[in-house]
Amino acid sequence: MTPLEILEMSQSITDVYEKMEYDLMMNVVRNIRNYDQVTPTGQWQIQKLAEMGKLNKQNIKLMAQALGGTGTYFEDMITAAAMQTISEIEPGFQQAVKQGILEEAVEPDKSPNIKQAMKGYQKQAKESLNLVNTTMRNNIKDMYVKIINDTATIAEKIGRNQEAINVLNKSAGQVISGAESRQQALRKTIKEFNSKGITAFVDKGGKNWTPEAYVNMVIRSTVGSVAHGTQLARAKDYDVDYLEVSSHSGARPKCAKDQGKIFCISGKDKKYPAWKSSSYGEPDGLLGINCGHSITPYVPGVNIQRNFPQDEEENDKQYKLLQGQRALERDVRKSKRELAMFDVLGDKEAYQEIAISLKRKEAKLNMYCKQNGLPRRRNREQVEGFGKKQSSRAINANKEE
Repeated sequence: MTPLEILEMSQSITDVYEKMEYDLMMNVVRNIRNYDQVTPTGQWQIQKLAEMGKLNKQNIKLMAQALGGTGTYFEDMITAAAMQTISEIEPGFQQAVKQGILEEAVEPDKSPNIKQAMKGYQKQAKESLNLVNTTMRNNIKDMYVKIINDTATIAEKIGRNQEAINVLNKSAGQVISGAESRQQALRKTIKEFNSKGITAFVDKGGKNWTPEAYVNMVIRSTVGSVAHGTQLARAKDYDVDYLEVSSHSGARPKCAKDQGKIFCISGKDKKYPAWKSSSYGEPDGLLGINCGHSITPYVPGVNIQRNFPQDEEENDKQYKLLQGQRALERDVRKSKRELAMFDVLGDKEAYQEIAISLKRKEAKLNMYCKQNGLPRRRNREQVEGFGKKQSSRAINANKEE
């Protein structure tokens, strides 16, 4: 399977998690939109923190609703990836059977080797996403507390610091109420909240992954692993004990030492290195995360065709262009999400500021699509809650610029 095919296959579940992130973030904003209560900031802070239990119950319900339709997704996705891989490699095996080189094997859908491999990948994907769900649920609680505490701290500073008042374009000597100072503080904390999003995974290096980035990586890696695992399983069905690794320039260190080689899967044939001696199975190794290599079942002296004719250079170019488009689409969605937050808060001034920024981002995306001959996929720019009403208001806000 090509990187482009794997990217498209991963999109459905990525969309589910992106929507769930949006729902959780909007729920946080809904729970703090009564910031304009005529109460001291310290009292407001205590009240909001006391509402944590209610927020948690709402978030658990939101997550259950978002994930309710994904029950059979993994099974269907992994089956589809396996079947596509089989359709690519089976003609070569069958040709070798006709020539008397190989013995006929069990049908793919009855192969215990393939079933075992698919079951393992399904379990692996589900465990990874269960970890994501737990991380997101815990992180949204932490983010809520941070927003409340940071807002209170900034609001108190605004209320007593005349220099801060001047920076915020308030006339000198004007008294700012607790509600007004909280509004100014929330503009900063909400922008930061939107910029960071919810953490779905923290890697060993301490990097925080967003739901979209991490889930997309997990699914792409799983689909790729299914493709490779299916080849190994089918090779075992046909009693083929060798495979060939592709080769390309710029390979990372662990892959570089393995690429272009023929391996003996069982390790019995000492003429070839054993498959277990390769870096296969390591995250940064052969066929690991973001690896660009492929494997082909191999019979010494016989060429088994696995790949159909395709322009790999053009495919890679298109893949990179689509990745660029998706990055710009994410930027547009992030601004729309921020607009929706300030809409809920009722902050018209902040709304207008973001609306102007959104217009520029949409223009940049439109130009990118035109320059690279890509269709503008407006469905990929949509954010739930940002409908015609919000769009019209954003347009009007730009006219008032």
